[in-house]
Amino acid sequence: MLFGRPSSLEFPDIETVYDRFAALHLLSFELGGRFLLHALLDRDGVGLSMAANVSGLASLCMEPETFLAKQAVRAGVCDFLVNDLDEAVRILKNEIRKQRAVSVALTGEPEIVLAEVIERGLQPEIVHLQAEGSDLPGAEILLERGARTLPTRHHSADSIAVHWSVAREPLRWLPLADSRAANVLDPRDRTTPWRKRWIESSPRYLGRPFAAQRFLRMSSAEANSFFAAVQRDVESGEIQVAVSVVRNGEEELVLS
Repeated sequence: MLFGRPSSLEFPDIETVYDRFAALHLLSFELGGRFLLHALLDRDGVGLSMAANVSGLASLCMEPETFLAKQAVRAGVCDFLVNDLDEAVRILKNEIRKQRAVSVALTGEPEIVLAEVIERGLQPEIVHLQAEGSDLPGAEILLERGARTLPTRHHSADSIAVHWSVAREPLRWLPLADSRAANVLDPRDRTTPWRKRWIESSPRYLGRPFAAQRFLRMSSAEANSFFAAVQRDVESGEIQVAVSVVRNGEEELVLS
């Protein structure tokens, strides 16, 4: 029994989701067709499920509270809700074969489900198996078999946090700002391919909770180029709305 669980689904901030996404890509640049197993749809688990979707992973979350799993499906955090490991495996195998993203919530006590996963010889490539501050019993077996855990360091020391949003009609105007962000990324930076994936795919997978905001970690030079590009677009009338750009906690508003 897990104590202190949330009474409803809790979303992390967009920066936390991005950092989970970055941590996944430090394990492998190409995650399509790989299997992630993790536990609990708490704030951290919700963020990891969303990051896995953006990454193209097939993920299985073990969640004992049915109401949280149902809320996750309704919110688009998870694609499927099942109460049987066989059904979860059927869904995962199909999408892994096609190298397509899928997120499955399996209702059940994580310790019990994990024991069944181990007994049946199912082997995820990536695991995040913590509950109440410690690893679930049996997690070490999957690690011995070759599973990897998320790295704690997920971005370079010289990168800065960049947020951007628009005053109105985000579905119309944010894609223009997004394209400017993608264009300024340094092609020599090894993280640029998956940062572009985040820009392109995160609006689809993060859904309504984050529809009006964007986030990316950039170098100072990239962030400056991005702000200049947005400023030019607003001044020329290509973007006909005020744009807020926050660089390392400092907000600058470009007025139309």
